[in-house]
Amino acid sequence: MASTNMSIRVDSELKEQAEAILNQLGLTLTGSINMFLRQIVRDKAIPLSSPIGSEQSLYADLLNAKVNREQGVQGISATEVLTKMDRVIDRVESGG
Repeated sequence: MASTNMSIRVDSELKEQAEAILNQLGLTLTGSINMFLRQIVRDKAIPLSSPIGSEQSLYADLLNAKVNREQGVQGISATEVLTKMDRVIDRVESGG
């Protein structure tokens, strides 16, 4: 597959901040842009998420949980979640 050069304008501080995070993840800016473009082609959608997490996302999740509780949605405890996860892991590891 032939490669081509791209020239884009981006805020220099934004570029430096992004490169610092990508370096922590063992990635380069060029490699990350290529991954981004491949995912757009594969999914036919723009993949925008925040895997490292953000305060806004956490705040939105907490507000959503509060609304759910107010509407009577019952959750399960962390202990129940971990117990269910252990069962799934055991089942997978045993081949069942």
